[in-house]
Order: sequence, then C-alpha cells, then structure tokens
Amino acid sequence: MVSPATKPVVSTIDLITQANGLSERLQLLLSSDKKHVVKTNRDDLVLRYWSLIFEHHQGMLLLLRNGFPATAFALMRPLEEAFLRLFVAMNGTDEQAGTLRNGTYKTNFEIVWKQVYEKIGLQPNVGPWLKAKIKGLHGFTHGGKEQLVRQSSGSDIVSSYTDDEIRSLVRETMPIALLTALLTTAFLDYPAEHQEAVAMFNEYTHGLTA
Repeated sequence: MVSPATKPVVSTIDLITQANGLSERLQLLLSSDKKHVVKTNRDDLVLRYWSLIFEHHQGMLLLLRNGFPATAFALMRPLEEAFLRLFVAMNGTDEQAGTLRNGTYKTNFEIVWKQVYEKIGLQPNVGPWLKAKIKGLHGFTHGGKEQLVRQSSGSDIVSSYTDDEIRSLVRETMPIALLTALLTTAFLDYPAEHQEAVAMFNEYTHGLTA
C-alpha cells in the first residue's frame, strides 16, 4: 500500500506533456490575435524573440516525446541564447539593440546571465559552473563528446540518453520559458498577462516542492 506521504512518480512522457502544456499556456499570453500597442522601438524585436523562444522550447519537447533526444539537447544552446538576446533587447543599450537587428551581436553568456540574476533579485554569483555549462551546451550543439558518448550502449551504436537526462532537460528548459513570460509581459506593460505569468510560475514551483 502506498503511503499517503509518498508523492507519485510522474512518467517521463507525462512530464514532457505537462511541460508542453505549460509552455503553450505561457505562449498564449501574447497570442497572435492580441492587438499589440507599440510603446517602444524595441517591441517588435522583443516579440520576435518571444516567438523564437517558444518555438524552440516546444520543438525540443516534441523531439523528446518522439524519441530524438540528441536533437533536443542540441537545441538547448540556441534556446538559452535566444532568451539572453531577448533580455538584451529589453534591457541593453541602443547600440546593443542595433547589433541584434543587424546580426552582429555576439552573446556573452556569463555577463548576460549575471545581469538576468540581478534583474530578478538573485545573487549574480554564477561561478565556475556556468563556464562548464556553456562548454557543455557548445558540445551538445556542435557534435562534441557530450553527444558522442551518448550514441552507444555497450557495443551497440545507438542513442543512449537516459530517462534522468531527458527529465533534467525538461526541468532545465522550463525556467527559461517562465522567465520569458514574466520579463516580457512586464516589459510590454501587460499587467493582467504578467499576473497570469506569475500565477503559472508559482504553480510550477509549487509542483516541484509539493
């Protein structure tokens, strides 16, 4: 008999499905049928990154659900970089916004992540782990050893991503989707949508600790 205190384990497929449902709800906060009132000369840039981030995120979840983890992991760096560029579009200098538009901007992951931490009120002590993470993201995207070691099982050449790795990717991508919604709805001055994003953020974090 299962103890009442025991939390049931959600299957990997169910975890992916739940994440995708939340991602779609977040994206619909700024749905295509919503008439946007332009308030700044960066609004269009911000909305384009919003669209790109959620397409990346839901594409990754679709790949995981259909058994293509290597491709999903390869998209982690583009997803994270799109989020950091979104942050720069909202908070960077006019010169940085210009380089985002003309395609010459180069993302400094460490600096921008520190700025994100400061913006949301966390200590910007990202430490050496961030450099290791960036190296790992690069390897997954560009076919480094991070991908190669997961393309064999014993003597068989076959994808060998574990359930734990897949679940970790799902959990690592959700904060990016949630922060995208929180920061963007605040920047575009949509208070009702921002409150919905806050509620979904609280719902998600409560689910992690319940």
